[in-house]
Amino acid sequence: MQTVASKKNEPSVTRERLIEAALKVYARDGLARATTRVIAEEAGVNEVTLFRHFQNKEGLLSEAMRHFVESMGSQDIGEQEAWTSNLKENLRRFATGLYDKMVQDEAFVRTMVGEAHRHPEHARTIILDTVRPIRARFVQNLEAARTAGHVRPDVDLTIAVEAFTSMLLGGMLKITANCSEGYTGEDYVAVCADLFHAGIASPQSVG
Repeated sequence: MQTVASKKNEPSVTRERLIEAALKVYARDGLARATTRVIAEEAGVNEVTLFRHFQNKEGLLSEAMRHFVESMGSQDIGEQEAWTSNLKENLRRFATGLYDKMVQDEAFVRTMVGEAHRHPEHARTIILDTVRPIRARFVQNLEAARTAGHVRPDVDLTIAVEAFTSMLLGGMLKITANCSEGYTGEDYVAVCADLFHAGIASPQSVG
């Protein structure tokens, strides 16, 4: 027998199930072929239920984008230790965490990159907004390391972080498509982190 509380939670549970189903179908089929019927079937509900929660396909897509961005932005990647201690180890930990998260969401990210010319506003949301909170915390950590004397004072950290995260994303897309030259994702991440460290570390920190 259902309790009053469980009945009240039913709409939110169904809504979450529809969003998760939408993200799965978008990743598998692309945005154009991800019909509301297919998404509803994936969620185990009928289309009427989907429309009751999201009105239309665009409403569901926008909500799914928001859900993905918030989920990604809430991730604490490489932030377990103070960045003022060992910069190289911190960079490797951050790079590994971000790379692993991107691999986890690879199918969806790849879909959005491929859909960029047809759905530029949603592609921008996924490509830029999902990593914005992570990138902001990354810059803050590097600023703390710079204050401690481990990072060069002349580096534009915003641009440097953008280059670093883009390098990880590009490598992830290539490696997961089996287009690497025999190296593993772990190898790639380690080299990226070491190159980035060599480029931003202060002389006294490297020495």
